[in-house]
Amino acid sequence: MDLPLLKQLYNQLPFQVLDYIVISLNLMVFIFAGVVTRRAARQKANSGLQNRMLGLRAINLALFSIYAFTGVVEILFSYKISHLQQVSQTGLTILLSYLLQHYVQTWIVFRFGKTKEIDGEKYRGESYASEIIGLIGLLLVSSIAFLVIINIWNLDSWLQATSVVGGILILLFASKEYFLGDMISGLIMHYNNSVEAGSVIRVKEFDIVGVVIQITLSQTTIRDLVQKHEISLPNSKLRNATIETLSNSGKNGFRDFLDFKIGYEHSSDSVTSFLQQVWSESLEQEAGINEESKASFVVIENGDHAVTWRLYYNLKNPYRICQARNEIQTVAFRLSQSESIPLNTPVTHHILSKETPRHSSIL
Repeated sequence: MDLPLLKQLYNQLPFQVLDYIVISLNLMVFIFAGVVTRRAARQKANSGLQNRMLGLRAINLALFSIYAFTGVVEILFSYKISHLQQVSQTGLTILLSYLLQHYVQTWIVFRFGKTKEIDGEKYRGESYASEIIGLIGLLLVSSIAFLVIINIWNLDSWLQATSVVGGILILLFASKEYFLGDMISGLIMHYNNSVEAGSVIRVKEFDIVGVVIQITLSQTTIRDLVQKHEISLPNSKLRNATIETLSNSGKNGFRDFLDFKIGYEHSSDSVTSFLQQVWSESLEQEAGINEESKASFVVIENGDHAVTWRLYYNLKNPYRICQARNEIQTVAFRLSQSESIPLNTPVTHHILSKETPRHSSIL
């Protein structure tokens, strides 16, 4: 394309100095969005940080689309779009407010958040205090941006209209049942220190064994230790459930157990020797088991079909509760075949043979 033609197209653009400043700033933010968000975070990247970056890029694309549409309309149709200056000022206000809010939230997490070691990695995550203060910061930044935009568009009459304020109040009142219960539940859990980021918990009602990743105003995120995916539960449901905090253990670590059903034909000494061998080999294979603690074997039930033996052991790393269980079960299965101590429930009823008359009875 010729230089004179480019110059002619440039002269036809309706943009002024402020428009070019906004376009340049928007372009720089778009290119360096990842660097801006990650450098400011001072923490390990997480889903919340990725959502912020996606929101920032969405603002960038919206501003680019507006300016591109304005330029195309002016060049092709010679139609000048009014209020372009207000659009530029509004876009600049939204962009700067979003960046300011990101840095404010980052500082709040850095100042009031908690550092937790989760599954061997350190995370700087949000606490309930940082969530509350972050909400206040969000309201302040949003209010300032709203007032600036109102002045840019000369809509001061909106502030005098009771319908706007009343509509906001009605919206908040209508949605209180949705978020108020979760907020109160989160506050209670935070006050009682029953659940916090980094805790390994077991929730029987939802069949979950996992580590708490984050507690927000509305929900708690748990990473399942079996399937390694994240589960989000409303705070109100989690507070009403039975929660076992597995990571709050003594100096010997978390105490766990496994049950084995073994037939009556095996003596107590042979079963104890078998379980001791299972424990010794599992200790060599699984690093999460506390080797300084001793295992114990007890009979918990003399049933009709088998004796239920329980193997008690301690874990020094509660994050590996599932791996330890799997390893012990695998070792027990392998040794049951070599030691001829079957782990299946014995059959204690008679089977009628073909020669037995149908009318005969078995005593």
